[in-house]
Amino acid sequence: MRNEGGHTRRVGARGVSVVEDMARNGCSETSIAKKLRVATSTFREIKRRQPEVLEALERGYSAMEDELVDLLMRRARDPSHKGGVTAAIFLLKARRGYEGTKTPAHITINNDNRQQTMLLPSADEMDVYLSRAREMA
Repeated sequence: MRNEGGHTRRVGARGVSVVEDMARNGCSETSIAKKLRVATSTFREIKRRQPEVLEALERGYSAMEDELVDLLMRRARDPSHKGGVTAAIFLLKARRGYEGTKTPAHITINNDNRQQTMLLPSADEMDVYLSRAREMA
């Protein structure tokens, strides 16, 4: 993509670092583009053209998510923390697809870079499932 002067916009190593840091701090792509002094549409084009920029953005957002999950997990596990139950419920909803009283249809497990899906019985099938489990035990 060329700007008005006909030059192709590129993000250098320092800019890639800025992208990762800002993403880690939860900044939007619009804010990141503004910091880099490019339009949001130009930033989208740069991400498409320069995979290292997209990777930096993803690393930053992943680091932010990991930090927030760690914080929520510590609060969820701390019996003295008032918001522990709320934190646990939020983590279940956000990370595992839990919807309150609804039983999830499946659970996805990542093990050694292999993704496995376990189908869960529906509420109607639960009695049959439990009786079969007792028979097998």
